[in-house]
Amino acid sequence: MMNSIIILYILIGITVLISWQGWGNYQLFNRLKFDMNAILNGKQYDRMFTSAFLHADTMHLFFNMFALYVFAPVVLSIFSDVVFILIYITAVFFGSLFTILFHKNQGWYTAVGASGGVSGIVFSAIIINPEMPLRLIFLPFFNFPGWVFGLVYLGYSMFGMKHLKDNTGHAAHLGGSVAGVLFTIFLFPQLINQQAIYIIGMLIPIAIMGILTYKKNQ
Repeated sequence: MMNSIIILYILIGITVLISWQGWGNYQLFNRLKFDMNAILNGKQYDRMFTSAFLHADTMHLFFNMFALYVFAPVVLSIFSDVVFILIYITAVFFGSLFTILFHKNQGWYTAVGASGGVSGIVFSAIIINPEMPLRLIFLPFFNFPGWVFGLVYLGYSMFGMKHLKDNTGHAAHLGGSVAGVLFTIFLFPQLINQQAIYIIGMLIPIAIMGILTYKKNQ
């Protein structure tokens, strides 16, 4: 497990370093961010991945890395380092695909953040252990299960996609969560029987939110 945790620290360290460099280097930030026009018209498809290593500000970075730190050990407890990275990268890719789907008619749209990858790990962990106990930093005496966090996370993502005018990759939350759930089930099909209720409970709101948000952005 110690070797597995090291890969998590490396991923967090790389993300923090690139985000920090981006804040002080506008040209670097501008080249790595998700830019709809550059991707669709300029064919700079690498932005679909590089944007995951940039963040809008320190709070955005902290929230994503803290969520990754909390949920990643659950995924690493049953999957290897390589599979963990595959889930993360796949979720980043799906997050970018969903962003393109929702905002393809908005050539001006840009976004940054590890939202897709982190969402993939979060929902992979929730499917593996939906009752994992979580605590709020400012309410350490109050516990709640992981699946509750998942639903709140999805709700915030939908709100962000519809109402927040920032460059945080809210649509990537949705795509990443889909990748996390489906890829984990593909790799660990026994979960279909073990966690059927939770899987359905996650996929239904994901589908509803996706449909509503898609219609809103057309």
